[in-house]
Amino acid sequence: MLANRSHEEGFLILLLLAAVAGLIWLFSPFLEALFFAMILATASYSLYQKLLPRFNGSTTLAASAMSTLVFVGVIAPVTYLLIEASLQVGHLYNSAQAWLSTQNPESLAQLNQTLLAYLPLSESAQINALEQLKANSEKMIEFAQKATIFLLEGVIGSTSSFITFLGLSVFALFFFYRDGHTIANHIKILSPLENYYDQMIMTRFTNLSSVLTLSVLGIALLQGVSFAIVAWILGLPGLFIGMAIAVASFIPIVGAALVWVPLTVYAVVQGDYVTAAILTFWGVVVTGFIIDNIMRPMMIKKITRLIGSSADSFDVANHTLITVLSTFAGLIHFGVIGLFFGPVIAAMAITIFDVYEHKNSNTLDRT
Repeated sequence: MLANRSHEEGFLILLLLAAVAGLIWLFSPFLEALFFAMILATASYSLYQKLLPRFNGSTTLAASAMSTLVFVGVIAPVTYLLIEASLQVGHLYNSAQAWLSTQNPESLAQLNQTLLAYLPLSESAQINALEQLKANSEKMIEFAQKATIFLLEGVIGSTSSFITFLGLSVFALFFFYRDGHTIANHIKILSPLENYYDQMIMTRFTNLSSVLTLSVLGIALLQGVSFAIVAWILGLPGLFIGMAIAVASFIPIVGAALVWVPLTVYAVVQGDYVTAAILTFWGVVVTGFIIDNIMRPMMIKKITRLIGSSADSFDVANHTLITVLSTFAGLIHFGVIGLFFGPVIAAMAITIFDVYEHKNSNTLDRT
C-alpha cells in the first residue's frame, strides 16, 4: 500500500512538472508581458487596496481604475519616450550616414589630430596614436557605420514590438489587480513550503518590485529633467536630450554617459568649448555623482521606509556589481524591458537563497 502511494506521489509530481512545462511553453510568447504586468501590479498593489473602499469594494471597478492610472502615469510616458527616441535616432542615423559617406582616411586623420591635441599626451605619443588611426581609419569608418545600424535596429525593433507587448501588459494588469489576492492564496496552498516561507518570498518580491520600479523611474525623471533644462539654456534641443537621458539612465553607471559624452565630443569638434565644459560638468558631477550615487541610495531608503519594510531586504538594490550585471543581462535577453527584469530576477534568486539558508540554518556548516 505504501509502495503504491509512493508511486502515485511520484507520478503526480511528474504530471505537475509536465503541466508547468506545458503552460510555460504554451504561454511563452506572453511571458515577458505577464512578468512586466506582475512587477507593476505588485509594486502598486497597496494603492489598489486603498482605492477599493472608494468603489464600494468593487474589485472590477478598482482594478479598471488602477490599470488606467498605471497606464496613463507610467506606461504611456515610457512608450512615448521610446517612440520619440526611435524617431530622433533615425534622424541622427541619416545625418551620421551622410557625414560618414563624405569622410576619407585623410579627413578622419585630421579630425583625430584635432581631438588628440586636447588630450594630456606627449608629442611622441600623439604622433604614434595618429599613425595608428591613419592606418586603421577605413576600419573605423566601417565599424561606426555597422554600430550605428545595429543601435538603430535595436531601438526601433524593441519599440515596435513594445506596443503589442504593452497592450498585453495592460490587459494582464487588470486581472492581477482584481484576482491577485486569490492567486497568491492559491499559490500558498499548492506550495510545499510552509506559509511563512511563501509569505517571505511574496513579500520580498512585492517590496523589491516597488523599490526598483519607483527608484528607476524617479532617477530617470531627475536626470532627464535636469539635463533638459541645461540643454535648453545652452540652446540645444532640450526635449530630445532630456528624453534620451531619461531612457539611457535606466542603465546604471554608464547610462546617461551614452548621451552626453557624444554631445560633448561634438561640441569640442565644433569648437564650442564652453558648451563642452558645461555638459561634462553636468554629466560627471550632477548626473553621475549627485543624482546617481547620492540621490539614488537616498531615494531607495526613503521608498523602503514608505512601504514599511526592513532595509536589509534591499541590499541587492544597492549592490553595484549585481545591479549592473543583472541590468545588462536583462537588456541582452529581453531588450529594453529587461532593464526592469534583470534586477528583479537577480534579487528574487538571492531571496530563494535566503529562504534556503533560513530553513536549513541548523544543518549548515558555519565554521
